[in-house]
Amino acid sequence: MRLPFITTILLTTLSLTSCKETAKTENEDSITETVEKNTDNIVTNTATDKDGKKLEMSFNITKDIAVLHFEGETIELVGQKPASGIWYKNDTYELRGKGQEITLTKDGQTVFKN
Repeated sequence: MRLPFITTILLTTLSLTSCKETAKTENEDSITETVEKNTDNIVTNTATDKDGKKLEMSFNITKDIAVLHFEGETIELVGQKPASGIWYKNDTYELRGKGQEITLTKDGQTVFKN
């Protein structure tokens, strides 16, 4: 009579312990994902042209993308491989720069240059 009772307690304890480990692993995965999402290296900058127009730029160095805010529009560009300086583009816009000079073109026409 005593053996089935002890066996039941051992199985229950084992079952509860294994459930806790699974929950802990899922929680740890969630924490790891959150940390990875927050480790992006982001640099922001604002440039102003001679007419007073502002170009707000946010560069995600980790993902090699740039997000621009220009004249009420948000523009996402993908990094390219320049010989020197910066070069980001999408199907419509292209951002190039070296040193303090930045040029934004739309469909091949310059829309911003500081």
